[in-house]
Amino acid sequence: MAEVDGQVQPVLIPERRWYDALLSGEGDEPIERWNSKVFQDLNSPTASSDCWSWTSALNDDGYGRFSLGGQSARAHHVLWALEHGSPPAYVYSPRGWEVVHLGHLCHDRDETCGGGPQCLHRRCVNPDHLALQSAAENIRASHSADHLRNRTHCPSGHEYAVDGFTYTDPAGKTRRYCRPCKSGQRAPQFVGSRKALEVAA
Repeated sequence: MAEVDGQVQPVLIPERRWYDALLSGEGDEPIERWNSKVFQDLNSPTASSDCWSWTSALNDDGYGRFSLGGQSARAHHVLWALEHGSPPAYVYSPRGWEVVHLGHLCHDRDETCGGGPQCLHRRCVNPDHLALQSAAENIRASHSADHLRNRTHCPSGHEYAVDGFTYTDPAGKTRRYCRPCKSGQRAPQFVGSRKALEVAA
């Protein structure tokens, strides 16, 4: 059991080599090595609530990277593990098992940050800025939904206003897709829904 989205729920916690190495490390060596890669401005009057910035290697998504037991782990996951145990991978919901994210509350509160690999909040390892979140809550809180809704082009560069369709899926959600990219690949999804299709404006 763990608190996800503010509620205690059943979770699955996988075996992780880096977590085992953290627990069986000789003395404080992993912790000292981790601490040497974090910047905290202790002279700041708000030091306890400020972001703690990871100053070492980052992964492709912009999160701090820390090596333990021959395995690479996200730096903020390592500190969470020290405080709470290994982060869970899945939480049980009415829809079945769903992925759990270790979200950054400092990012969620910053409505000016668009997210993505350049987001400086992803480097934050302050444990008070972290919370377990379901995939849906992580997307809602991270402003990602707004970012996706505001896209004018597909990843291949086709303009949605010219080449796009919006449609309503069986769950009632409005979605869109790019005709040049998806032609012939997703057609079965839209059978019986053609009346709901509209050219994206």
